[in-house]
Amino acid sequence: MNRPKVIVVVSPERQAPPLDALEPEAEAVLVRTADELRAAQEDAEILFLNDFRSTLLREVGPGRLRWIHTSSIGMDPLLTEAIVHSDIVASNSRGVCERPIAEWVLGVLLMFAKDLRRTIELQDEHRWQHRETEPILGRKVLVAGPGPVGRETVLLLRAAGMDVTVVGRTARQDPELGAVAAIGEIDELLPDADDVVLTLPLTEDTRGMFDAARLSGMRRGARLVNVGRGAVVVADDLLAAIDSGHLGAAALDVFEQEPLPADSPLWSRNRILVSPHASGDLVGWRGRVVDCFVENLRRWKAGEPLRDVVDLRAIGVTASPTR
Repeated sequence: MNRPKVIVVVSPERQAPPLDALEPEAEAVLVRTADELRAAQEDAEILFLNDFRSTLLREVGPGRLRWIHTSSIGMDPLLTEAIVHSDIVASNSRGVCERPIAEWVLGVLLMFAKDLRRTIELQDEHRWQHRETEPILGRKVLVAGPGPVGRETVLLLRAAGMDVTVVGRTARQDPELGAVAAIGEIDELLPDADDVVLTLPLTEDTRGMFDAARLSGMRRGARLVNVGRGAVVVADDLLAAIDSGHLGAAALDVFEQEPLPADSPLWSRNRILVSPHASGDLVGWRGRVVDCFVENLRRWKAGEPLRDVVDLRAIGVTASPTR
């Protein structure tokens, strides 16, 4: 297994990632279509899913693959019956995007508290209008989803002086985060939160979790930030909550349909920030996820345990996300 064949699934719309670090370790076969994947699977056991939005594995199936590595933290493209209930090893690229996403969350919460959007609008209008803004010190934040992104977000928000409550799958004491409340307690906690940050994965339990009923349970004027998965929030219900004035603002980096259609009403609300699923994409991130894969590939070839292996059965099978 000196230079095994590795299928690299890349976006049809974007340039391939920098693969210089992979070349000495493997024979890379770039794949963009279902037919190319079928052909490549005939004699390959390793796949590097570099395009998180790809549905090729859902369309074609895993074939004879033994290991799949994703360039993302989320594993959505792998959550099919054929992959979840197989012996395929799955790993992800932890450590690349968590801190950047946490910084983005802090950034939008600061933007809302300091009313920076209005400041920019007034500058465009050449208007000198003095205003008062809000502090973030002591502001109560509920973070739902203490996974890698949620963990980094909690630590950063607390470092900035915010009062953060954490909600996870089960109630427990975490050595780093402290008390984690069970997700079943979320409706009791929502009315106390000034800001709610969603870092949840998409599962059958979380799909549509923030609907009209749950949004109405948030404090009037509260702000919602979603960096988890778009389908966790019901978009029409969010729009209604914003338009009614019940919610103060929302910042969305993820959407049920991506790219967000040009005619979506989410674009036109000045109290909703629309971000193109880019909160974790720092300059150079595409090279760093290749480095993560190459490190694991060296371990695979040496028969050593892989880093950042994910138990797909613990997540479960999900329907294909709308693109």
